[in-house]
Amino acid sequence: MPLPSLRPIRDTLAAWRSWRGLGVAHPGLFPATDALLGYSRVLEPQRLRHWIGWRHLRAGCDVTPDVEGGYRIHVRSLGLDFFWPSPPDCDTWYALEQEVWPGHPHYYTTPPIVTGPDITVVDVGACEGLFAFRMLRQKLAGRVIAFEPFPEMAALLIRGARANGLSDGIRHEPLAVAGRSGTVGFRTDLGSDSNQVVENPPSDFTGLRVAAVSLDDYMGRTGLELGPRDLVKIDAEGADWEVLRGAEKLIRERAPQIAVTTYHTDRHAYEIASWLKSVQPKYRLRLKGFAYWTPVPRPVLLQASSIPKG
Repeated sequence: MPLPSLRPIRDTLAAWRSWRGLGVAHPGLFPATDALLGYSRVLEPQRLRHWIGWRHLRAGCDVTPDVEGGYRIHVRSLGLDFFWPSPPDCDTWYALEQEVWPGHPHYYTTPPIVTGPDITVVDVGACEGLFAFRMLRQKLAGRVIAFEPFPEMAALLIRGARANGLSDGIRHEPLAVAGRSGTVGFRTDLGSDSNQVVENPPSDFTGLRVAAVSLDDYMGRTGLELGPRDLVKIDAEGADWEVLRGAEKLIRERAPQIAVTTYHTDRHAYEIASWLKSVQPKYRLRLKGFAYWTPVPRPVLLQASSIPKG
């Protein structure tokens, strides 16, 4: 009989050390109730997670091949469609679950984030667009500026906006967002939902090279003005801190709400929290959950808002 896996024990110890260290560095940032959001997934065997993902995908979604290519996926609980380039599998459910279940640590719009039909959302890493579609359909925002530089995913985003009748509320920008404006490398070999900016690609880089903009430059070029009620959502596959550093003027002067992923790199939760506190002392911060899909559990999502409670 094979021995039981020691990974749940190892991962629990790793998460506990991370949680304790964050509590020392940033008291009140990561209470146990938030650290435990979705933690049962860390403990589940991989085969069980696959079975659960398939079960939820079949129960919660209608999947049909699309005449324009790829697959059209209708998410019943949201009443929304999105398009995907390959046959969906159990991991597709886990990618979209963060828009379906408010208890998921990756769910961007829990408190302290405030939403409403007057809010502008800057969506960095818009991918297929389901987050943008949810924000508009549920009237959590009035418009979304969706940055997606990968042509394949951008085409799916535009098709999804049209299929859901939401095109008027979405402005697609075919640009990467980075710490500086210019040209950056863009890896497309990590999966459709995991494309990654490389700010200083080596000479032998084999990915795409795409136009990039910092958020501070974008605000200056377009005249877009964000305020404390507007939201910057960032899922940049490891380039998240670079995106924030390219928005330092915006954060310092305008203090928009922020929801940024922290699970791509071991130290991002510590470093981003410290940086945001130093740049914008008005922010109230909340850190949520541990990722079960990373080599070791890492905190999932950091939220920031300067809007007073109540």
